[in-house]
Amino acid sequence: MEVYQKVGGTLRRVLTYFAKEKVLVAWMLAVVVLGTLCGIYAPSLQSKAIDIIAGSDGGILSFTLILMLSVYLIYSASQFLQGLLSARISQRIVRRMREELFGKMMDLPIRYLDTHSHGDVMSRMTNDIENISTTVSQSLPSMFSGILTIIGTVAVMLFYCWQLALLSCATVLLTLLATKLLSGKVRKFSRRRQMLLGKLNGTVEEMISGYRTVVAYNHQSAIIQDFCTTADDLTKAGIRTDAFSGVMGPIMNCIGNIGFVIIAAFGGYFAVNGMISVGVISAFIVYAKQFSRPINELAQIYGQLQTAIAGAERVFDVLDEASEDMSGEEMTENEDMAVEFKDISFSYVPEHPVIRDFSLTVPSGKRVALVGATGSGKTTVVNLLMRFYDVDSGEIRIGGQNIAGASRSSLRKKAAIVLQDTVLFSDTVRNNLKYSNEEAIMNCI
Repeated sequence: MEVYQKVGGTLRRVLTYFAKEKVLVAWMLAVVVLGTLCGIYAPSLQSKAIDIIAGSDGGILSFTLILMLSVYLIYSASQFLQGLLSARISQRIVRRMREELFGKMMDLPIRYLDTHSHGDVMSRMTNDIENISTTVSQSLPSMFSGILTIIGTVAVMLFYCWQLALLSCATVLLTLLATKLLSGKVRKFSRRRQMLLGKLNGTVEEMISGYRTVVAYNHQSAIIQDFCTTADDLTKAGIRTDAFSGVMGPIMNCIGNIGFVIIAAFGGYFAVNGMISVGVISAFIVYAKQFSRPINELAQIYGQLQTAIAGAERVFDVLDEASEDMSGEEMTENEDMAVEFKDISFSYVPEHPVIRDFSLTVPSGKRVALVGATGSGKTTVVNLLMRFYDVDSGEIRIGGQNIAGASRSSLRKKAAIVLQDTVLFSDTVRNNLKYSNEEAIMNCI
């Protein structure tokens, strides 16, 4: 029950993005309705034309054929417009989702990025959102038109011969049963595949960024083994997802063929007894195909939808993370800007302290070097000074002001750090040197 509630919440949240594109959605719905009506009306014209040829119905054959051709042309045009509008809607939704996710990443606390694989975070921005885009662009119009086609087709079939219509609809029970049995498997392996894909991207990202270290210590074999293990697990999850999702189509086709047998057997019986005409049987065969086609598509879409939901859940997990608290007082400047650490204790992981009762005073204008072994806490001191992390106990003062009450933005505007790992952005040398101060003037050779 909890799983279904989570899925329902994710779907409702995705629908909020559609609400912001309500004009385009309304246009697409109008086109879908037009196309669906044409698709439902065309077999009736075909039935009439056959009955005119057979002599069981009066009418002008040429007019009926021209009208039928016009309806099919309108239907084809609507299909084109559906694809165009759904692609536009999907790209606008995905753009908004990407912007929100990227903006959220810029507001996340350092602790989140330190405790999550960078490759996995990047996978949420790329692969997971791309899955959502593919599902929206390819499945949205099919879902709408499929539901309307099923309703309209059943209504027309009931109008022509309710007995044959009820017999044709009996296959729906088999379809619902097959979908229910397979959907759980698809949902399970879709989530696992997305998780493993993020893990695989994390492995690749770490290998590339730490390539020199890997080569220096001859750990290539171990890295390859880890990669292959994750890749094998991803392959298995992908095969199972695609297998359970892909098997829906053949099963639905089999059920649809059962429906054709029912129509052929009972339709012939009804025609012999004068209950329906030969044209009605022809129309029923087309309607049965129209009836089974959207059901098959909806079954396949359901598998794609599970993959998109799994991706959406991973995206929303990031969006739901608490942003870094930027509130607080403005940092003030005065002549004495001494830095004081008073009885500082801190731990990245609870009950595993890194710094205990640390005190240090750096007088204003003086230089102090922190020297120690790797892991002794030198970088942690800088992290605490910049409020990348907050202390567990004690206080840090700059110019007599406790930085715990100062806003992080004002604190970082008045401080500059040079990290051990050099980062160069994809820009000119001048702009990299001016990164911390837009007004800086550099003399470049």
